[in-house]
Amino acid sequence: MIKPGNPTVKIAAALSLLLMPFCAMPSMAQTTWPQGQLLPSFPATAQTQDLIILRETSTKWEGEGSSLGHKTGRLETDGWLCQVGIDAANDHMIYGPYDNTIPAGANVAEFRMKTDNNTANNDPVVDIDVRNATTGVVLASQTITRTMFSVAGSYVSFTLPFTMPADNQSIELRVYWRGTAYTKVDYVAVQQNNSSAEMYLFSSLKGIVNKTQPRIFSYEGDAFAEGQYTWLNSLGLGYNEVSDKYSLITKYRSEIAGLIVYDPSQIHTVNLATMLAKGKNALIASPSLLSKLQAAPYNLPILMDLRGVYSSKMAVYQAMYNTYWPNADKRLLIGLNPDVHKAALREYATAIGAATIWLDPDIAEESTLLNSFLASMPAGANFMGWWPNEAPGVQRTSTYGITTIASDWATNLTVHSGMPRTVNLKPAPQKPALQNKIYVAFILSDGDNLQYVEHLMRKLWNDPGRGQVPMGWTLSPAMLDAMPGALNYYWQSSTDNDNLISGPSGYGYTYPNSWDQAKLNQFVAKTEDYNKRAGFRVVTIWNTITGGINQNVGQTFATYAPSLLGMTAQNTNGGLTIYNNSLPGMALNCNYCTTEQTIKDNIASAAAGWNGTSPRFIIIQAQPWQGVTPTSFKNAANALNADYVVVRPDHIFQLIREANGLAVDSASSNLFKLSTAMGATVPAQQQSVISCK
Repeated sequence: MIKPGNPTVKIAAALSLLLMPFCAMPSMAQTTWPQGQLLPSFPATAQTQDLIILRETSTKWEGEGSSLGHKTGRLETDGWLCQVGIDAANDHMIYGPYDNTIPAGANVAEFRMKTDNNTANNDPVVDIDVRNATTGVVLASQTITRTMFSVAGSYVSFTLPFTMPADNQSIELRVYWRGTAYTKVDYVAVQQNNSSAEMYLFSSLKGIVNKTQPRIFSYEGDAFAEGQYTWLNSLGLGYNEVSDKYSLITKYRSEIAGLIVYDPSQIHTVNLATMLAKGKNALIASPSLLSKLQAAPYNLPILMDLRGVYSSKMAVYQAMYNTYWPNADKRLLIGLNPDVHKAALREYATAIGAATIWLDPDIAEESTLLNSFLASMPAGANFMGWWPNEAPGVQRTSTYGITTIASDWATNLTVHSGMPRTVNLKPAPQKPALQNKIYVAFILSDGDNLQYVEHLMRKLWNDPGRGQVPMGWTLSPAMLDAMPGALNYYWQSSTDNDNLISGPSGYGYTYPNSWDQAKLNQFVAKTEDYNKRAGFRVVTIWNTITGGINQNVGQTFATYAPSLLGMTAQNTNGGLTIYNNSLPGMALNCNYCTTEQTIKDNIASAAAGWNGTSPRFIIIQAQPWQGVTPTSFKNAANALNADYVVVRPDHIFQLIREANGLAVDSASSNLFKLSTAMGATVPAQQQSVISCK
């Protein structure tokens, strides 16, 4: 069924069609990557998208359900819970379900769990395993430590690939609790083999088709997702809902040359196939799908067969580095775990032919090869996707002058990248007058993460509390290249209480304290360029989750980013520093508040001892993954008395500047205000256009 998009967009699209006889057709266009641009430009996105649902088929057993057994712990609402000092340690909190319907061959077990604290230490929390209950053989196992939980207080999925030796054998999924940390199991599941294979297949189809014109949009949503029609409607795109994904292979068969077959016994060959697919116009295929794909109506030949070629993970990536990396565009490297990231950003990696790896900086052999990749990348290069663990990965790229653009679960960057590259900014409202008050600014973190911007933030944008209290929304300046239409949407639908600011630590997530000075100068200058065009005048600087800003880093931002009003720092309650007598850097009073109550508590703590004879400034940053919303900020604001004034982040820095005898605006304020009032546009050389022949 075809759904209409925005009528104004459709009229513009219709007018453009009148010019088509004189211009190159979109299907002949290609992605381009102008020098100086962070990420590639895609051809103009098609007005009507083929919409598919792209998810794995899995059999799931709830942690509290009757199919699973327990030797420790207890039922709590939506899962099975074990707590330190309450439940017996060193026993199975989950075992079962003794299901015999899992097919023979490659499968993936999923264990969805959460803990309440992921930073206290790195002690083992649970051991997970997959056991063939028919034969008693353990098919896969792993110890999960505290820091392996990517967030605290929210469910995280851990996966174990395994091979079922035969049909009709009983399977057991077990979680053995060590007694060291609060642990709750939501469910255990098995993702079946062809289901995973189809994720690789159709993400690569998206990449191959969308590199010449974005025409396929997929919805892969989970609990944080925005809904399958949300961005299509927000961007003014129509859509054709496709129930049979394989029909798109037939529809776009003329653009597909054949198949690259990966080796299920060496799953990292999926990443190698991802890098090579663009150049061969190939789909990434599992051996389990070959009989279907080689037969009518698809008749797809095998162009490259990776089965049996590589004996280990390291052999795959060493071959990639030796053979294919020398001729790759080294401005970008992508990190995707092939066991986990089966689709999502993989379509984007396929479309641009980016080298795609999964190397752990904390494993010596992998670290050495990772360094070889990073050392050969040019200044200004970026790493997209994600890392096995956040801090070691971001730290490693920082030492090479490379940023991380978090994006591993971004699902439609090919479509987003093809949207018009004009971002119309809005003028900022006037700041309030400086008084002897306690000024409070709220910031919602994690906007450097493109998947957050695409998914959870888009949900939070609909929160009824938005617009009722001033707050800062962190976003990525790289959206100018990767998601310009989404950035424009946020600007155009923003209220005067929504202040869009830069996520850490500029155009990409990095620890600036670890940068070489010459590269740092370039990074800050490029951040200034992107921030001005994106309309961001405050930047959140991260040097690990708790680090302050080194003096040279603050001075560099003061010198090379003159449009900035201020910077936040992660060293909680570290106070105010003014760099080069021109740029204030203010430590957050809470660097990662997780609840409404912690927001209130940290405001009260920061305000303690105030005597009313001078202004005081408090900046609260909250993370969105555990339920903090604009309504949380509204409730916290409503609990304050008349001594407090809640202001936007840009306003609090203007007030800080005024209170400290600095210019309330920055050196480039007049030019910035002019561009803001008129609407900023991306320079012509950085726009995606169809050139007339």
